[in-house]
Order: sequence, then C-alpha cells, then structure tokens
Amino acid sequence: MSTSPYLLDAYAPIYTEHTEFELPVTGSVPAELDGLFTYIGPNPVVPPVGYRERHYAWFRQDGHVAGVRLRGGGAEWFRNRWIRSRRVCREMAEPRPPGPRHFLSDVVHTNVVCHGDLLLALVETGCLPARLTPTLETVEYTDLRHGLRHGVSAHPKIDPRTGRLVMIAHTPLLTWGEYVEVDGNGVVQRRDRVDFGGRPLVHDVAFTENHALFFDSPVRFRPSVAIRGQLPYRWDHEHQPRLGVLSRRNATLRWFPIDPGFVLHTVTATEREERITLRAIRYERMFDHSDDPLAGGGGCLWEWEIDLAAGRISERQLDDRMNELPRSHPRTTTTGCRYYYAVTGSPEDIADRQPTGVMKHDLTTGRTLVRDYGSGAVPTEALFVPRGDAEDDGWLLHLIYDTDHDTSRLMVLDATDPTGDAVATVTLPCRIPSGFHSSWIDGRDLDTVDTALRTRPNSRER
Repeated sequence: MSTSPYLLDAYAPIYTEHTEFELPVTGSVPAELDGLFTYIGPNPVVPPVGYRERHYAWFRQDGHVAGVRLRGGGAEWFRNRWIRSRRVCREMAEPRPPGPRHFLSDVVHTNVVCHGDLLLALVETGCLPARLTPTLETVEYTDLRHGLRHGVSAHPKIDPRTGRLVMIAHTPLLTWGEYVEVDGNGVVQRRDRVDFGGRPLVHDVAFTENHALFFDSPVRFRPSVAIRGQLPYRWDHEHQPRLGVLSRRNATLRWFPIDPGFVLHTVTATEREERITLRAIRYERMFDHSDDPLAGGGGCLWEWEIDLAAGRISERQLDDRMNELPRSHPRTTTTGCRYYYAVTGSPEDIADRQPTGVMKHDLTTGRTLVRDYGSGAVPTEALFVPRGDAEDDGWLLHLIYDTDHDTSRLMVLDATDPTGDAVATVTLPCRIPSGFHSSWIDGRDLDTVDTALRTRPNSRER
C-alpha cells in the first residue's frame, strides 16, 4: 500500500495543541507589526487508520489553525487549535459549539477573515463560518443573524471603497449561489441569486468596482463520489468552460466561453469603461485523481480580456513560471494591483507539491523576483502587510518548513525586495503542516473582536 503524499513531509499531520509564549526571534520584528498571523488547513485530530489511511482525503480532514501574535517588537505567543467541529469535539470529549451548520459536514479549514467585530474561519463546502476568539478558540457557528442561508465563500474580500465584505456564497448541493454583501456590523445588507446552471467548484472570485468575475470550469461536484467519502470534485470532459461576469449594480450575469482549463485563485481584475482585464493562475487540468487533487503539475499566470460591449473575450498566457496562492495589497482589491506575491518552484518541485520559493511579480514590467529556499525548505502562502503609501511598501509573512529538522518558522521579509536578508525569523514550538491560507489580523481589530466577545458572546443575541 502506498502512503498518501498528504501524510508525508510538509503535509504530515500533527496531533497536539500547543500554547507557547515569548518565542525565539532571529533579527528584529518591526514594532509596527502589531497583529496576529494565522495559517489554516486540513489536519486530522487523530491519526487515520484502516480505510481512512488507505484512502486519505486531505481536503476532507479536520480544520486546524495556527497563529503567532506579534507585538512590541517580539513574538508574544503561539497557539494552534482545531476548529471544534462535531467530529473534533467527539474525539476530544468536548461539548459542541452552538450555532447552525447548514450542511452535513461542519468541518471548516480553508481561510480566516476578520470583519467588524467577528473573527471567522471559513470553508466553501456549504457549512457556515466558525467564530473564533483572538486566541483561536472556537466560540460558535454563525449565519450572521440569519443572513447566510446556504453557506459562505472561502475567499470573501473587503471592498476598500465601501468597507463591506463581498462574496459569492454557495453550496455544492445547489446549482446556484448568491452575491452577498456584509456591512461592518456583520449584517448581510445584500443578497442576489446567481444561477450557475450546475455545480462548479468556485473557489475564488475577483472583484472590480462594478463587477464580480468567476470561472465555471470543467471541475464539477459529483454527489456519487461524495457518498464514497472521497473528494467529490472531478474533471468533466464534456463541460464547456465559461467565465462569468456579474454586475454588482443589478446582479445581471453574462457568460463568456473560454478554453478548457482550471483556475483556483485569481490575481487581480481591472475595468475601464466596457472592458475588463482579469488575471489568474490557470492550470491545464486538475482534479483527475480521487484523493490527490493537486496532481497534474502547476499553474501559470494567464490573462482574460472581456469586451462587454462587443460580447467578446480573449485569453493568453502571460508567464511560464509555475506559481500559486497569489496575494497583493488589500487596497487594490477592486482597482487592480501592480505587484503580486506567490509561492513558486520548478515543475518537478510543484509536481511533488513542494514549492521551494516565494516570488514577487511586477505585472507592469513582467519582472519577477524569487527568494529560493532550496530543496530543504517548503514555504507556505506569503501574505502582504502594508507599511507605507507605496503599493509594495510593507512586509511579507509566511511559514517555512525545514525538511531536515522537521521544524517550522515564521519569516518576515521586506516586500520591496523579498530576496534580501530576512527582517525577522520566529522559531515555532512545533511543525505546522502545509495547508491552505494565511491571514493577518491587525491588533486594533483583535481588540474589537475581544471586546465584542466579552460584551456580546453569542452572535444570535446581537
């Protein structure tokens, strides 16, 4: 029996929760970095045995979130916690958190977002968000006071112009989703139906001021596969891929046919009059294997030009460097970015699910800077934390797994030149398995979350 690659090396699970204070730091944590770095992904709470080990489905494992609190020029604490799903609580002999679920599974493991006084862990399978404390404990599951009817998105974004959290929320049980806007008080202020005409995997959505853009790819949900306990998405050779353009003004949806391919994450989108430019990381093929969705190579930067007036679309590859998990300055969410940051590596490294570097790509000049850690280290998603006014004036934060010593570190890099000397390196008390997404929650937002939990501990009472 061959062992799943998601039980080995950088993906190998851990089975203990840690709380450690005053972490060792090499270099100097900038005093301006006051906040919480989080990293979330799948990690079973108990070792899989028997059938679960032989058919290990990484995407279906328990949600595990780790965090490092940076403050006062140091690394104040580290915590790692499992999201308290029904399965986790059963294994830990703990009571279940309150709140609705809206789905058969309540595993949450994909992203963390802070909006208003809510710190939320997210998943896109149809389950509702799990509300967390600033120390990563699970408080409850929430539907935002009955505002979320069917689930949530793993990639909502904050519109810098309105301050609202915007998303296309959906569940694989339905052939349609909803365009949702949530105000700063955590109240859903808008909810428009979006007809997919099927069950595509819509992981990430790009936004401009007036439009939302997403892909209807050949990767589709198959209930018959879900019943067998496997990852329920498969490549459908007969499906015509499309790019959806949804008006944020009146919820009108237009579809544009595109070549077969798959996009997990978008990079940026811009619009000018009746023309929209979308850039994203495109794969030739994905989800061809039951328990190994990432098999089949890496993705590259592509561009789609949409002429709304003429009803035409064109597409082209912009770069041949394999990269994934693109991040950029949060203020460019609806206006388009010049720089984006991602993990990268050789085709062989990417095929082995082991990126070796982080990169900064200039969409204007086409120039790419790469910090290559070599074959002995595996970096996670690098997020950008702003510092000054320039778009690339800030820091890059990401975890790195040392394969030789089986340890993890938090890296703090200068985003203007990520290839230079590290600003700071924080040694963590345990290894953090490779997962999905990193987040940064500002210290002031953590205070707001903490105050709300002490004065209004349950969202259903708000």
